[in-house]
Amino acid sequence: MRRDLATVLTILGMPLAIGHALAAEPAPAGATATMEIKVTVREKTKADYHSTAIERVLNAECVMEAAPASQVGSRGPTPEQQAATEAAAAKSGAIAQECAMSDEALANLEAEAAKCGTDEACLTALAMKMSQTPEVQAQVQKMPAAQQAMQDLNPDLGPVRYQLWHPQSCTGTMTVNDTYVDSDPGGEGGDGAYTDTTTASGTAPIMADWRGLFMETDLVKGTTEYRMAEPAPVVVPAKSSRTGAGERRVPLLAGTKLPAQFDPYPGLPGTHKGQVKGDAGAINVEWVLKK
Repeated sequence: MRRDLATVLTILGMPLAIGHALAAEPAPAGATATMEIKVTVREKTKADYHSTAIERVLNAECVMEAAPASQVGSRGPTPEQQAATEAAAAKSGAIAQECAMSDEALANLEAEAAKCGTDEACLTALAMKMSQTPEVQAQVQKMPAAQQAMQDLNPDLGPVRYQLWHPQSCTGTMTVNDTYVDSDPGGEGGDGAYTDTTTASGTAPIMADWRGLFMETDLVKGTTEYRMAEPAPVVVPAKSSRTGAGERRVPLLAGTKLPAQFDPYPGLPGTHKGQVKGDAGAINVEWVLKK
Protein backbone atom coordinates (compact mmCIF):
# COMPACT_ATOMS: atom_id res chain seq x y z
CA MET A 1 0.00 0.00 0.00
CA ARG A 2 2.82 2.38 0.84
CA ARG A 3 4.44 1.69 -2.53
CA ASP A 4 1.17 2.51 -4.35
CA LEU A 5 0.94 5.81 -2.49
CA ALA A 6 4.54 6.58 -3.38
CA THR A 7 3.75 5.94 -7.05
CA VAL A 8 0.95 8.50 -7.02
CA LEU A 9 3.07 11.09 -5.22
CA THR A 10 5.91 10.55 -7.69
CA ILE A 11 3.55 11.16 -10.60
CA LEU A 12 2.44 14.33 -8.84
CA GLY A 13 6.07 15.40 -8.44
CA MET A 14 5.74 15.35 -4.65
CA PRO A 15 8.18 12.90 -2.98
CA LEU A 16 7.38 11.47 0.46
CA ALA A 17 10.39 13.31 1.89
CA ILE A 18 12.75 15.98 0.64
CA GLY A 19 16.31 14.68 0.79
CA HIS A 20 19.17 16.88 1.90
CA ALA A 21 22.86 16.09 2.16
CA LEU A 22 24.49 17.90 5.04
CA ALA A 23 28.06 16.58 4.65
CA ALA A 24 30.69 18.63 2.85
CA GLU A 25 33.00 16.91 0.39
CA PRO A 26 36.57 16.76 1.83
CA ALA A 27 39.60 17.71 -0.24
CA PRO A 28 41.80 14.81 -1.46
CA ALA A 29 45.20 14.21 0.07
CA GLY A 30 47.95 11.58 -0.20
CA ALA A 31 51.13 13.24 1.02
CA THR A 32 53.67 11.05 2.82
CA ALA A 33 56.04 11.70 5.70
CA THR A 34 58.57 9.47 7.45
CA MET A 35 58.38 9.58 11.23
CA GLU A 36 60.99 8.23 13.63
CA ILE A 37 59.65 6.93 16.95
CA LYS A 38 61.51 6.18 20.15
CA VAL A 39 59.64 4.65 23.07
CA THR A 40 61.55 4.12 26.31
CA VAL A 41 59.97 2.07 29.10
CA ARG A 42 61.59 2.05 32.54
CA GLU A 43 60.00 0.46 35.59
CA LYS A 44 61.03 -1.05 38.90
CA THR A 45 58.88 -3.19 41.17
CA LYS A 46 59.56 -4.91 44.48
CA ALA A 47 57.43 -7.40 46.38
CA ASP A 48 58.13 -9.97 49.07
CA TYR A 49 59.31 -12.67 46.71
CA HIS A 50 59.69 -10.92 43.36
CA SER A 51 61.33 -7.79 42.00
CA THR A 52 61.97 -6.40 38.53
CA ALA A 53 64.12 -3.77 36.88
CA ILE A 54 62.80 -3.19 33.37
CA GLU A 55 64.31 -1.15 30.57
CA ARG A 56 62.96 -1.54 27.05
CA VAL A 57 63.48 0.74 24.06
CA LEU A 58 61.57 0.70 20.79
CA ASN A 59 63.27 2.44 17.87
CA ALA A 60 61.02 2.49 14.83
CA GLU A 61 60.34 4.34 11.63
CA CYS A 62 56.93 4.64 9.94
CA VAL A 63 56.06 5.94 6.48
CA MET A 64 52.84 7.86 7.04
CA GLU A 65 50.23 8.71 4.40
CA ALA A 66 47.70 11.50 4.79
CA ALA A 67 44.03 10.70 4.42
CA PRO A 68 41.70 13.28 2.83
CA ALA A 69 41.36 16.36 4.98
CA SER A 70 38.02 16.90 6.66
CA GLN A 71 36.00 19.53 8.44
CA VAL A 72 35.20 17.03 11.20
CA GLY A 73 37.95 15.35 13.21
CA SER A 74 38.18 11.67 14.10
CA ARG A 75 36.63 12.36 17.52
CA GLY A 76 33.45 13.57 15.88
CA PRO A 77 31.92 17.02 15.51
CA THR A 78 32.70 19.81 17.91
CA PRO A 79 29.80 21.18 20.00
CA GLU A 80 29.57 24.10 17.56
CA GLN A 81 29.43 21.77 14.55
CA GLN A 82 26.83 19.59 16.26
CA ALA A 83 24.69 22.62 17.03
CA ALA A 84 24.94 23.85 13.42
CA THR A 85 23.97 20.40 12.09
CA GLU A 86 20.99 20.11 14.43
CA ALA A 87 19.81 23.61 13.51
CA ALA A 88 19.98 22.77 9.80
CA ALA A 89 18.12 19.51 10.37
CA ALA A 90 15.39 21.35 12.28
CA LYS A 91 14.95 23.87 9.46
CA SER A 92 14.91 21.04 6.92
CA GLY A 93 12.15 19.29 8.85
CA ALA A 94 10.14 22.51 9.06
CA ILE A 95 10.37 23.05 5.31
CA ALA A 96 9.40 19.45 4.58
CA GLN A 97 6.43 19.74 6.95
CA GLU A 98 5.29 22.93 5.24
CA CYS A 99 5.28 21.17 1.87
CA ALA A 100 3.59 18.00 3.11
CA MET A 101 -0.03 17.15 2.39
CA SER A 102 -2.47 17.28 5.29
CA ASP A 103 -3.05 14.05 7.19
CA GLU A 104 -6.64 13.93 5.97
CA ALA A 105 -5.72 14.38 2.31
CA LEU A 106 -2.89 11.86 2.59
CA ALA A 107 -5.24 9.29 4.20
CA ASN A 108 -7.82 9.77 1.44
CA LEU A 109 -5.12 9.44 -1.21
CA GLU A 110 -3.75 6.30 0.40
CA ALA A 111 -7.24 4.74 0.52
CA GLU A 112 -7.91 5.52 -3.15
CA ALA A 113 -4.44 4.22 -4.15
CA ALA A 114 -5.17 0.97 -2.31
CA LYS A 115 -8.25 0.46 -4.48
CA CYS A 116 -6.06 0.72 -7.58
CA GLY A 117 -3.63 -1.90 -6.32
CA THR A 118 -0.92 -2.35 -8.97
CA ASP A 119 -3.04 -1.00 -11.84
CA GLU A 120 -0.75 1.68 -13.30
CA ALA A 121 -3.52 3.21 -15.40
CA CYS A 122 -5.72 3.57 -12.33
CA LEU A 123 -2.89 5.11 -10.32
CA THR A 124 -2.15 7.57 -13.13
CA ALA A 125 -5.80 8.57 -13.37
CA LEU A 126 -5.90 9.05 -9.59
CA ALA A 127 -2.82 11.24 -9.76
CA MET A 128 -4.35 13.38 -12.50
CA LYS A 129 -7.52 13.74 -10.45
CA MET A 130 -5.61 14.69 -7.31
CA SER A 131 -3.47 17.20 -9.20
CA GLN A 132 -6.56 19.30 -9.82
CA THR A 133 -7.39 19.67 -6.13
CA PRO A 134 -6.60 23.08 -4.57
CA GLU A 135 -4.42 21.57 -1.82
CA VAL A 136 -2.15 19.64 -4.19
CA GLN A 137 -1.88 22.59 -6.59
CA ALA A 138 -0.84 24.81 -3.69
CA GLN A 139 1.76 22.28 -2.52
CA VAL A 140 3.19 21.84 -6.01
CA GLN A 141 3.64 25.59 -6.31
CA LYS A 142 5.64 25.58 -3.08
CA MET A 143 8.03 22.84 -4.20
CA PRO A 144 10.57 24.91 -6.23
CA ALA A 145 11.06 27.40 -3.39
CA ALA A 146 11.25 24.57 -0.86
CA GLN A 147 13.87 22.68 -2.87
CA GLN A 148 15.94 25.86 -3.21
CA ALA A 149 15.66 26.46 0.51
CA MET A 150 16.87 22.92 1.16
CA GLN A 151 19.95 23.50 -0.96
CA ASP A 152 20.81 26.55 1.13
CA LEU A 153 20.67 24.64 4.43
CA ASN A 154 24.18 23.22 4.54
CA PRO A 155 25.40 23.86 8.10
CA ASP A 156 28.55 25.90 8.56
CA LEU A 157 31.06 23.33 9.85
CA GLY A 158 34.01 25.64 9.44
CA PRO A 159 37.10 25.13 7.27
CA VAL A 160 38.62 21.83 6.18
CA ARG A 161 41.11 21.50 9.00
CA TYR A 162 41.72 17.90 10.18
CA GLN A 163 44.23 15.56 8.53
CA LEU A 164 44.56 11.97 9.70
CA TRP A 165 47.81 10.15 8.89
CA HIS A 166 47.89 6.34 8.58
CA PRO A 167 51.02 4.17 8.51
CA GLN A 168 51.90 2.65 5.15
CA SER A 169 54.69 0.62 6.69
CA CYS A 170 56.77 0.50 9.87
CA THR A 171 60.15 -1.03 10.64
CA GLY A 172 62.24 -1.09 13.78
CA THR A 173 63.83 -2.92 16.66
CA MET A 174 63.23 -3.40 20.34
CA THR A 175 66.12 -3.49 22.80
CA VAL A 176 65.59 -5.23 26.14
CA ASN A 177 67.64 -4.95 29.33
CA ASP A 178 65.53 -6.55 32.07
CA THR A 179 66.35 -8.17 35.40
CA TYR A 180 63.90 -10.36 37.31
CA VAL A 181 64.58 -11.71 40.78
CA ASP A 182 62.41 -14.51 42.19
CA SER A 183 62.86 -15.71 45.78
CA ASP A 184 61.41 -18.84 47.31
CA PRO A 185 61.63 -19.01 51.11
CA GLY A 186 61.36 -22.78 50.97
CA GLY A 187 59.60 -25.04 53.41
CA GLU A 188 59.88 -25.39 57.18
CA GLY A 189 63.27 -24.24 58.34
CA GLY A 190 64.03 -22.78 54.93
CA ASP A 191 64.39 -26.16 53.29
CA GLY A 192 64.63 -25.71 49.49
CA ALA A 193 64.91 -21.95 49.61
CA TYR A 194 66.46 -20.29 46.60
CA THR A 195 66.84 -17.01 44.74
CA ASP A 196 66.80 -16.99 40.95
CA THR A 197 68.08 -13.95 39.08
CA THR A 198 67.13 -13.86 35.39
CA THR A 199 68.39 -11.30 32.91
CA ALA A 200 66.89 -10.72 29.48
CA SER A 201 69.12 -8.69 27.22
CA GLY A 202 69.30 -8.17 23.49
CA THR A 203 67.88 -6.46 20.41
CA ALA A 204 65.34 -7.99 18.05
CA PRO A 205 63.36 -6.69 15.05
CA ILE A 206 59.68 -5.93 15.50
CA MET A 207 57.11 -7.80 13.42
CA ALA A 208 56.97 -6.57 9.83
CA ASP A 209 53.18 -6.12 9.84
CA TRP A 210 53.13 -3.73 12.82
CA ARG A 211 51.32 -0.48 12.04
CA GLY A 212 51.59 1.31 15.33
CA LEU A 213 51.49 5.07 14.74
CA PHE A 214 48.60 7.36 13.85
CA MET A 215 48.68 11.14 13.70
CA GLU A 216 46.01 13.78 13.34
CA THR A 217 46.81 17.38 12.61
CA ASP A 218 44.58 20.37 13.17
CA LEU A 219 45.57 22.80 10.44
CA VAL A 220 43.68 25.68 12.06
CA LYS A 221 45.17 25.30 15.53
CA GLY A 222 48.51 24.11 14.16
CA THR A 223 48.67 21.06 16.44
CA THR A 224 49.37 17.33 16.12
CA GLU A 225 47.88 14.48 18.13
CA TYR A 226 49.53 11.04 18.26
CA ARG A 227 48.08 7.60 18.88
CA MET A 228 50.18 4.51 19.28
CA ALA A 229 49.69 0.75 19.44
CA GLU A 230 52.09 -1.64 21.13
CA PRO A 231 54.05 -3.99 18.82
CA ALA A 232 54.04 -7.73 19.38
CA PRO A 233 56.54 -9.08 21.95
CA VAL A 234 60.04 -10.00 20.77
CA VAL A 235 62.24 -12.92 21.77
CA VAL A 236 65.67 -12.10 23.21
CA PRO A 237 68.42 -14.12 24.94
CA ALA A 238 67.92 -14.73 28.67
CA LYS A 239 70.08 -16.17 31.43
CA SER A 240 68.91 -17.65 34.71
CA SER A 241 71.22 -18.09 37.71
CA ARG A 242 69.53 -21.46 38.33
CA THR A 243 68.85 -22.90 34.86
CA GLY A 244 71.39 -21.15 32.65
CA ALA A 245 70.95 -19.73 29.16
CA GLY A 246 67.65 -19.59 27.32
CA GLU A 247 65.23 -17.19 25.66
CA ARG A 248 62.49 -14.92 26.92
CA ARG A 249 59.48 -13.44 25.15
CA VAL A 250 59.31 -9.78 26.17
CA PRO A 251 56.59 -7.19 25.46
CA LEU A 252 57.31 -3.50 25.09
CA LEU A 253 55.05 -2.44 27.95
CA ALA A 254 54.90 -3.60 31.55
CA GLY A 255 52.68 -2.08 34.24
CA THR A 256 52.30 1.33 32.60
CA LYS A 257 50.02 1.43 29.55
CA LEU A 258 49.83 3.75 26.58
CA PRO A 259 47.00 6.31 26.67
CA ALA A 260 44.25 6.41 24.04
CA GLN A 261 46.06 9.41 22.56
CA PHE A 262 48.87 11.77 23.34
CA ASP A 263 47.22 15.17 23.59
CA PRO A 264 47.75 17.66 20.76
CA TYR A 265 51.19 19.26 20.69
CA PRO A 266 51.94 22.66 19.14
CA GLY A 267 53.13 22.37 15.55
CA LEU A 268 52.43 20.09 12.64
CA PRO A 269 54.33 16.75 12.38
CA GLY A 270 57.83 17.43 13.62
CA THR A 271 59.76 16.85 16.83
CA HIS A 272 57.54 16.16 19.83
CA LYS A 273 57.94 14.41 23.17
CA GLY A 274 55.39 12.78 25.43
CA GLN A 275 55.42 10.95 28.74
CA VAL A 276 53.13 8.60 30.64
CA LYS A 277 53.82 8.07 34.33
CA GLY A 278 52.84 4.89 36.13
CA ASP A 279 53.11 3.60 39.67
CA ALA A 280 56.40 1.82 38.96
CA GLY A 281 57.98 4.02 36.32
CA ALA A 282 57.25 5.87 33.10
CA ILE A 283 57.02 5.66 29.32
CA ASN A 284 58.83 8.35 27.37
CA VAL A 285 58.05 8.82 23.68
CA GLU A 286 59.73 10.90 21.01
CA TRP A 287 58.45 11.56 17.49
CA VAL A 288 60.75 13.09 14.90
CA LEU A 289 59.88 14.04 11.32
CA LYS A 290 62.68 12.54 9.24
CA LYS A 291 61.56 13.80 5.82
